[in-house]
Amino acid sequence: MPENNKTGIPCDSPVTIIVKRRPKPGMEKQFEEVMAGTTRDAMTFPGHLGVNIIRPTAPGDYYRIVFKFDSMRNYIAWEGSETRGKWLQRYAEVTLGDVEQEVLSGLETWFTLPGGEALVPPPKHKMAIVIWVSIFPLSLLVNFLLRPLIGDLHVIVQIAIISLVLVLLMTYLVMPLMSKLFHRWLHCQE
Repeated sequence: MPENNKTGIPCDSPVTIIVKRRPKPGMEKQFEEVMAGTTRDAMTFPGHLGVNIIRPTAPGDYYRIVFKFDSMRNYIAWEGSETRGKWLQRYAEVTLGDVEQEVLSGLETWFTLPGGEALVPPPKHKMAIVIWVSIFPLSLLVNFLLRPLIGDLHVIVQIAIISLVLVLLMTYLVMPLMSKLFHRWLHCQE
């Protein structure tokens, strides 16, 4: 499995990849077919977590394809695969111009929402505020609910369980909701 990682992202870190492609005029249907095939094959690779496709709002605009892998290592395996190479050849036939791609890892991936705007991480101070507004009440609630169940365990085990529950809730439930609720504020120009 390839290990050469030029991004500086640790190999075990989850990643979000944002790809911008523009179909050649009149080849939108063929482009959609290539995109569907690529997506289908990518989902068979280890660690693939899903894809969001943001279709253009006006003719001739970019498609944004946002996909996630559970680790940089698994993304590198997909990126260097023969399967992906074949799809890239097909994309070359139906795509106009060069592909634009961004690889994100870390907290900014909590704030990547499907939408018409550019998927640019919001300012760090805004991310910190939304995370704190999310995690403070959630940690109180999780502690309140879990303490009767795990109160007799060693404090390190308690913290491990509580932090695991918090990370899972933040990643899969709370932050997607908070990103939608605060989207306008997070991404407004200052």
